[in-house]
Amino acid sequence: MKAWREQGMAYWRQRSPREQRLLAAMAAVLGAATLYLGVWEPASQSLARNRASVQKLQAELGYVQSLAAEADKLKRQPAQTALPARELMPLIRQVAQAQGLPPAGWQLNADGEYGVTLEGVVNFDAWTRVAGVLAAQHQVRIESMRLEAQPAPGQAHIKALLLHAGGQS
Repeated sequence: MKAWREQGMAYWRQRSPREQRLLAAMAAVLGAATLYLGVWEPASQSLARNRASVQKLQAELGYVQSLAAEADKLKRQPAQTALPARELMPLIRQVAQAQGLPPAGWQLNADGEYGVTLEGVVNFDAWTRVAGVLAAQHQVRIESMRLEAQPAPGQAHIKALLLHAGGQS
């Protein structure tokens, strides 16, 4: 190592002052480029990736916090006993009528003690409104559903099993 240093110093002394300045300038440019490409650019890219990751994680945190708040709210609600099918059927008819699903074209049948089967050809948009209101306001869930498109636009043949709260079919 010491021999290389001595050879380098001898080489340096053999150069004219103008060549020494030119070599020093080239070394400075090479050193700056190496510093930029080897340190600054990777650090900058890493910083950009981390900032994007932080934004994504903050969005996920907000979503998880909203789910936790909803779970707490649901835990505080008293448990409801499931409505039997005979009491659930009038509720479904009432919500369907309020959401613009005309009674023609579909029928309700009891399926076990707590289940109600809705079957028929209905307007799909009206059906989705009915299902949304039943779930959000009355704790009626769709246990199973079969859906077939009909030739008429917006119409579908639906067979859905609906249950209230913790009811089993």
